[in-house]
Amino acid sequence: MYAAISRSKPPIPLQRLRGSARVCFAGRENRLTDLYQTNPCRVFLPRRPGGKVEAVLLNTAGGITDGDELDYAVCTADGAHVVVTTQAAEKIYRSRGDDCLVRNQLQVINGAFLEWLPQETILFDGAVLTRKIDIRVDTDSRLLAMDWLILGRLARGEHLRQAAIHDQWRLRRDSQLIWADDFRLNGDVEALCHRRSLLDGAHAIATIIYVAPDAPDLLETARRALQKAVCRAGVSERTGQLICRFLGPDDISLRRDVEAFLATFRAALYGHPAPLPRVWAC
Repeated sequence: MYAAISRSKPPIPLQRLRGSARVCFAGRENRLTDLYQTNPCRVFLPRRPGGKVEAVLLNTAGGITDGDELDYAVCTADGAHVVVTTQAAEKIYRSRGDDCLVRNQLQVINGAFLEWLPQETILFDGAVLTRKIDIRVDTDSRLLAMDWLILGRLARGEHLRQAAIHDQWRLRRDSQLIWADDFRLNGDVEALCHRRSLLDGAHAIATIIYVAPDAPDLLETARRALQKAVCRAGVSERTGQLICRFLGPDDISLRRDVEAFLATFRAALYGHPAPLPRVWAC
């Protein structure tokens, strides 16, 4: 009877998530051309005035942990303009050892414009996350994409004493790799955050990229938008691309700076004030 509860036995296998969602749009009328979703991933398409499309992605499980896999794919073509966001922050819970995997595939072709504006990803102590963002854009299209990480909810006294994160970006223009970026932390993340050569005290980070033929013309706009940032922030230019980085002491400071930057930068893109996704205010 004691063998049945022996601590030497491996943990009982648990049911794991294998969810995916795909949504595609085409034409200046933002016509829906493809929609596929499996639990726990969902895509909501709230009505917006003027034919605008704001796709909202949702993980109905409320978070992910070891062994879970989520796949999202978004494609825009033929002049479509779509804003994609998430219904809430994604939460990465404690792992028993295996990675949880999130894959995002974005495709923007034939004069389309995609704005990929998810809400935060929050890591809890013991989390193990691998996240991959694979982007394909052609020379006639535009992309505004971002992602951000919260390394422990400091206001709740939570710290990452043992966690692992591997965040990977791959950006291809006309099938040619033009930017590759990897961010990796493993071990006592709280201690690593305080190393000057790494995050120098930051617990919240964000990356925003803009890929378009007019990207160089907006470099000064981006710099002015960052002047009032509380977080450490900067922008650099590559051929047809702007890369913005934020290092914040906490999630609230980061969110305020990101929202302020996007408000200014998107107003320059639109030629008029452009509200952030409505679910950001929920």
